[in-house]
Amino acid sequence: MPSNSNKNNSSKMSMSFGKDKNSIAMLGLLAILACVGIGYYYIYQYNRENFDGQSSLTPAKGECIVALFYAPWCGHCKTFKPEFKKAMENLDGKVSKHPKLSGKTVRFTMIDCDEESNKAIATKYGINGYPTVKVFKDDGDDIEFDGGRSEAGIRKYLAIDN
Repeated sequence: MPSNSNKNNSSKMSMSFGKDKNSIAMLGLLAILACVGIGYYYIYQYNRENFDGQSSLTPAKGECIVALFYAPWCGHCKTFKPEFKKAMENLDGKVSKHPKLSGKTVRFTMIDCDEESNKAIATKYGINGYPTVKVFKDDGDDIEFDGGRSEAGIRKYLAIDN
């Protein structure tokens, strides 16, 4: 009889250990997935917020790029940048009905003109004051933005419906 009692106890211990092992494995998998998701989000945000060279201002056919040229020390930029980011989040990928952009898919980028690597591009496009917003069209032309400096102003200028 004592051997049966030991068998029952060891099988209970084995089953209990199996559940704990699976729980630990599941928690580990969830932690890895969370880390990958968070990493992807930050890489995605970094790529959206940081200008990566000339190609960022060359829209694909059927697209236009709304580019914010800013300087981190500029008071007007500090006020406008959060509104531009809202527009980026809410309007990126939408279709414009602006007369000069009608039917174009809108993309956004931000260019820190204080970064040494961006000074030449700011000079190329005649950026003399901050913030400056330009809209680059797929035909190689660009338009100086003259809309309101808010998410709603950008939406109205681009004629994007809610």
